[in-house]
Amino acid sequence: MNIGTQLMVIGTDAKSYDTPWFPKGADNAFFTYEIIHQHFGSGGSISVTVYTKNREDLGSESVTPFTFSFTQIGSTAFYHADCANLKQLVRFKITVTPGAGTSNPQGVCYRILPPTWYDKAV
Repeated sequence: MNIGTQLMVIGTDAKSYDTPWFPKGADNAFFTYEIIHQHFGSGGSISVTVYTKNREDLGSESVTPFTFSFTQIGSTAFYHADCANLKQLVRFKITVTPGAGTSNPQGVCYRILPPTWYDKAV
C-alpha cells in the first residue's frame, strides 16, 4: 500500500490526490491509515475517501460516488473505514486542506495499511 507518503499543498486551496485503482480482495474491507507526521496551520487537515467502481464504469471516480469516510480510532493517529459491498476496483482520494496562520508549505506524511478483506457469511 502507501508507506510513508508525503503530500504537500502550497497556497490556501485544498488539493486532492488519487491513488491508482486496485482490484478488491473480497466483498468487504476494513481500511486503515495512519498520520505519521503533519504540518498544518490552524484548521488544516487530511481526509481520505474510498471510491469503488466496476471495470466497465467510465471516469476516474465512481459513476455515482460510492464513498466511505474514515473515523479516528480513539485519540490515536489511526483512522479506519469499514466498507461493504465493494465493486471490482477500489481507490483512495486523499485531500489535504491547508490551515490558516502560516505561509509555509503545509502537508502530511501518512501510510495506508494493507486492507483486511472479508466476505459476507452465508
